[in-house]
Amino acid sequence: MKKTVESWVQQGNTYFLAGKHDDALQCYYKALKKSGALQSVVKYVQKNKNDLSEDQGMLQEYLNTKYHIRLIHAAVPILLISIKNQIEEIETIKTYQQFKKLILSKHPTTPEQYVDVFLDHYEKPLFPEMELLSTLLLEQGFTYYICDVDRLCHDQSKARDLKRFEQSLQKSTTFSDIDTMTGYEFEDFLVTLLTKLGYRVEKKKKSHEQGLDFLLERPGEKIACQVKRYTKPVGNRAVQQAHAACVYYHCQRAIVMTNSTFTTPAKQLAERCNVELWDRTVLKEKFKTLM
Repeated sequence: MKKTVESWVQQGNTYFLAGKHDDALQCYYKALKKSGALQSVVKYVQKNKNDLSEDQGMLQEYLNTKYHIRLIHAAVPILLISIKNQIEEIETIKTYQQFKKLILSKHPTTPEQYVDVFLDHYEKPLFPEMELLSTLLLEQGFTYYICDVDRLCHDQSKARDLKRFEQSLQKSTTFSDIDTMTGYEFEDFLVTLLTKLGYRVEKKKKSHEQGLDFLLERPGEKIACQVKRYTKPVGNRAVQQAHAACVYYHCQRAIVMTNSTFTTPAKQLAERCNVELWDRTVLKEKFKTLM
């Protein structure tokens, strides 16, 4: 005889009271899945991942009222943490697979080539990104731990900087060209620049209401980007739009980019809202490095 949702919950509660938490979680999962409540609990965890206790009482009442699932109160935090861990594990695997696909698409055969491809996409790699590369190198048969990756990245970066400097001596394109571009041309210029920085760039419609010009993505990161080609300093409104778009699109970061500068109030607001500001000085440095 197939078990009902209620019987799975009862068995889970019995296991939990007996101290058999792993067995209890298995029963709770089956009850949630059978009732159709699992998706709602997953959404709750994703929404409150920084504080799983927030609205926990409402969640319990919701499960009891809509699905007739009455869990032991002490079991709920353990269940939520278990679900959160599974979500994070899935996201980690997904991020690594995206990263692996990105690097291997260039068919590197030596550690140096792996790092070259890596640096093409990560201008200033952080520890989590180097950890991904170390994992990939180990998987491919190269004994390179994070400290080895860090050293190799440093060496390769220096070599690349020297090569870029040599190439820059022969360049005829000047950064000041951005001041004669139209708004559309400036956006196209930024798409090229950001692509070279390793981002996948999605341009949004000009009439979009959420204050977003670009949605930038690379493995494990999504960024809301607002673009302003101005002849005067950029004010608060651009910062507000970028922050709102960051929240709306569930991004990790927000950036405002301009060929101009920013007003003091805009800088103050950006600092409070954790919005990055790329003015003409920042863009010029990136242009000199990559273009």
